[in-house]
Amino acid sequence: MKSKTPLIPLVFSVLLFSCNPKEQVDTVFFNGKIYTVDSAFTIAEAMAVKDGRIIAVGSNDLQEKFDGDKIDLHGAPVYPGFIDAHCHFYGYSTDLVKCSLFGTKSFDEVIQRVKEYAPANKFSWLLGRGWDQNDWEEKEFPDNAILNELFPDIPVYLMRIDGHAVLVNQKALDIAGITAETKIPGGLVEVKNGKLTGILIDNAIDSVKKFIPEFSVELKTDALLTGQQNCFEVGLTTVADAGLEKEKIFLIDSLQKAGKLTMQVYAMITCDDDNKQFFFKNGKIKTDKLNVCSFKVYADGALGSRGACLLHPYSVKPGHYGFMLHDFEKLKTTAQEIYEHGFQMNTHCIGDSANHTLLNLYSSVLKGKNDLRWRIEHCQTLHP
Repeated sequence: MKSKTPLIPLVFSVLLFSCNPKEQVDTVFFNGKIYTVDSAFTIAEAMAVKDGRIIAVGSNDLQEKFDGDKIDLHGAPVYPGFIDAHCHFYGYSTDLVKCSLFGTKSFDEVIQRVKEYAPANKFSWLLGRGWDQNDWEEKEFPDNAILNELFPDIPVYLMRIDGHAVLVNQKALDIAGITAETKIPGGLVEVKNGKLTGILIDNAIDSVKKFIPEFSVELKTDALLTGQQNCFEVGLTTVADAGLEKEKIFLIDSLQKAGKLTMQVYAMITCDDDNKQFFFKNGKIKTDKLNVCSFKVYADGALGSRGACLLHPYSVKPGHYGFMLHDFEKLKTTAQEIYEHGFQMNTHCIGDSANHTLLNLYSSVLKGKNDLRWRIEHCQTLHP
């Protein structure tokens, strides 16, 4: 006579299973080295993801708790998205359509790249960025003589790598009405032997830049999406964009709300009268992907273009200390306005003199303990 298998344990196990179904997720990643960056810097093996969010991390046993696509990481490391605390995401993206001058080893190479780019140029101006005379054998600023010969009828605007100096041709100077006698507070129009060289530094740049036509919304959108993809490919998922006019902020906001731009952006507002008036009246912007709560202010220029304001003169330019871009009273008034309206003040300070001035200014306005998180951007050179 055959023995009968008891049914009760089998029924009980089926009931247990049916009462504890696996939670449905999009993806379960397992067999990895997942850096959670929690308070204990825990390293996990697996994580479950649903609707773009990590909902659980733990051991490989997570596969028994969640149902979804399974991806074996084969021991690969996984990091949280990187955050760039100071960059120019919008500018980087729109620079992608310009002539790239990064990594050039001489001014001759700059000219060669511009010549190669020119036939495909789609704009009324010829734009480029990235040259750095410190990478050349001749470490002096170039002049525009050859640009004037090659491009007499189209304005040329070639920005230095740091964004604090440009080389422009005579056509661009003529459009802006700049002559050898032009003086611009907080900027420099370089003149040698009574002639313009085409080098403009800091505030002098705006005298030409304001004449460059705006890119179309379609071009800016395509550029931002390309820039975003490039950032995502290296793990950069959040950026602090250091200085944007309100129109650029609105474009980013609209693309985020449309689901096209998923990059998270902490946007510092360009500190001009138009932007101050708007945001002081309308307040901050805070969404899941956009944070607008600060103003970007400039104290001085940059070291490479010799505009950083120093306590001692530049070794390569005796008697030259750089310069502040605004006088102290204007900076003080700006700081007071920003403070009264509850915004952050994020100030570009590179030279030790500029840092000294702004730290004292911050102290006088903030007066003691606070949680306003005012920032100094760059802070490259400090007096002991």
